Amino acid sequence: MKLVILSVGRPKNPLYKNGIEEYHRRIGSCVPFQWEAVRSSGGKSSVASLREEGAAILKRINERDLLALLEDSGNSFTSEGFSRWLFEKLRGTGGRVILCVGGPFGVSGAVKARADVPVSLSPMTLTHDMSLLLLFEQVYRAIAIEKGTGYHH
Repeated sequence: MKLVILSVGRPKNPLYKNGIEEYHRRIGSCVPFQWEAVRSSGGKSSVASLREEGAAILKRINERDLLALLEDSGNSFTSEGFSRWLFEKLRGTGGRVILCVGGPFGVSGAVKARADVPVSLSPMTLTHDMSLLLLFEQVYRAIAIEKGTGYHH
């Protein structure tokens, strides 16, 4: 049972960076967890960025891993529903459960084709950094719900 958040790049803005680092620490103290980031191809065209970043993402995933791709049109969950889903997948997957946040242009068609399930944090468009912070917080909340701590309510 291992959980991975895979992102394109890492936030530089302290507003997001500090929050993510705090939730990263909290999550890591509760479950086997890793945050992996592939290099952003910033400044290139959307086509070149998607190709480069997509290849880097796919290199980090093996066939036993379950890949949940964050997309605004993905499956929506309540916090309780996300917790149930996440722990069901963590217990039932032979590999890792990877939650992937693409770059500013999204992800390549190859990454979308490899994804096992699309997951939505919101139907609204969120910045990459905001999406990461929300994902980290919701993962920590899912753990708190599973463990029955007081964080959720």
